[in-house]
Amino acid sequence: MRTTTMLPKTPWAAAWCALFVLTGGVQGPAMAQTADTVLLAQASPASASPLKRDAASPLQAAASASRKWSVYWGWNRSTYSNSDIHFWGADHDFTLSSVKANDMQADVTTENIFGTFLSPANMTLPQTNLRVAYQVSPDTAWAINLDHMKYVVTPDQTVAFSGRINNDPQAGASRTLSTNYLNFEHTDGLNVVSVEYEKQYPVTLWKAPFASRWVALVGAGIVYPKTNVTLNMLGRSRNDQFHLAGYSAGGGVGWEADFLDSWFFRSMFKMGYVTLPDVLTSSQGDKASHNFTYNELLIALGKRF
Repeated sequence: MRTTTMLPKTPWAAAWCALFVLTGGVQGPAMAQTADTVLLAQASPASASPLKRDAASPLQAAASASRKWSVYWGWNRSTYSNSDIHFWGADHDFTLSSVKANDMQADVTTENIFGTFLSPANMTLPQTNLRVAYQVSPDTAWAINLDHMKYVVTPDQTVAFSGRINNDPQAGASRTLSTNYLNFEHTDGLNVVSVEYEKQYPVTLWKAPFASRWVALVGAGIVYPKTNVTLNMLGRSRNDQFHLAGYSAGGGVGWEADFLDSWFFRSMFKMGYVTLPDVLTSSQGDKASHNFTYNELLIALGKRF
């Protein structure tokens, strides 16, 4: 015996009921209302009032709806993928392959917590983060973000070398990157300046004034490092200046919690891709280029205004 599935005679009524429930306009038994009743409820100011709950959204938590702006300051640790670094100039053109690098965060001790990490005069000595955001809706924000990381080529590693120095081809050779041979680091900042788009999802178990939320973001922007390079193999002097060297894109996930009305704590894990086609390596116009990925873990304290 064939069973026939009966479709609702009024599909528009079912559609309106589903839409109304998802938008928060219908509670519990109201799901059984007819289409006419739903339409009347939508036209009624009293039933429309739940749609105004954005002003007291748990995403804003203890911060009132008038506090649209926020700023945070934090600190990070980062890791980097290996990269092929290409160097070129009037008397050289060579590539160092699969070069390892690490970050250079300041040690956390009882002496330098206030002298380094929390000192305005030394705020750029550690690896730091600065972010200014605008809350465009209860669950969406746009931000200008600075990730001040540090990138240091690991000394004394042996890497493959190909190319020429002083017009002397040296293909198939290897080099040990001692400081007497090369110093290469973005230590006055691998400064990633990006625009970020963020979505926020409340943790419903926590309520104001200690409300919290999960956050997810994507971003893209420029990389404006101050690269410290000494090409000792060429007898070059140290070069260290800010320069727009390339671009970056990435994303991240994290958790944020409110306290003391308008303050918040945030922890994030971020991943990104960096391409640097125009790194300055000397005052004589020498350049370098390389691409790599990074992983970043940060903690930050912020305030809403």
